[in-house]
Amino acid sequence: MSGILFLLSDFGSSDCYTAQMKGAVLSFFGEGVTMIDLTHSVSPGSISQGAYHLMTSVPRLPDGSVILAVVDPGVGTARRGLACRVGERIVLGPDNGLLSWLDADEVRILPPPGPGASTTFHGRDWFAPMAARFLVNPGWLSFLEPCTNPVTLQRGETVLSSGTITTAVVHVDTFGNCVLWASPEHLHGLRPGSVSVRQNRFSAALSITYENGAPGADVLLVPGSQGLLELAVPGGSARELLGLSAGDPVLIEEES
Repeated sequence: MSGILFLLSDFGSSDCYTAQMKGAVLSFFGEGVTMIDLTHSVSPGSISQGAYHLMTSVPRLPDGSVILAVVDPGVGTARRGLACRVGERIVLGPDNGLLSWLDADEVRILPPPGPGASTTFHGRDWFAPMAARFLVNPGWLSFLEPCTNPVTLQRGETVLSSGTITTAVVHVDTFGNCVLWASPEHLHGLRPGSVSVRQNRFSAALSITYENGAPGADVLLVPGSQGLLELAVPGGSARELLGLSAGDPVLIEEES
């Protein structure tokens, strides 16, 4: 393995939970492990937001990485723990849909928490030691029980019709850019002229940056860095202008 552990959670930065989870890894593994935070700013309990960050980040991480993901509103309940292999990477976390937007090659069930594990902090007392074990011995995955029925989150659909694309917002980033389920390939030569949200129509133009666009366009449609189309407003926030949140439908229409 690479010896690199990536971490994602909804713990934020105000409490000591992230440090305690890292401490549990070090207690098992000792020195020599590199830990990198993907983010700990997932909205509290937002499984879908965590799933988005994993979906877009895991394929871009080095082979041999272990990714520890904890967004776990059902902590302490009967939900299982899972480990997924995505290429040469291992991702582990709760079986609540958090890992379900990954294109996993195999999914296996983690052994249950050991004696004395806190029922309210499985990130520290269960998932962190499991992650450390995978860093030491990634081959351990093959000895775990296969999971044939993991919990899944529904993915957003993108429907192409004559001159239109119907899709939905999957994520709104810090800058107010609205990431769509649609990819640049969905355009198929369509030149966007407008975006409609809740019967409100805004002029739109395709742009390769967040600043350039057709003069007078309200919104830019940008092929974003995560492989998905984004709605952006030069010098402003698409979230504020359009009033969008994750899950909201969006209609893109061709220029007339």
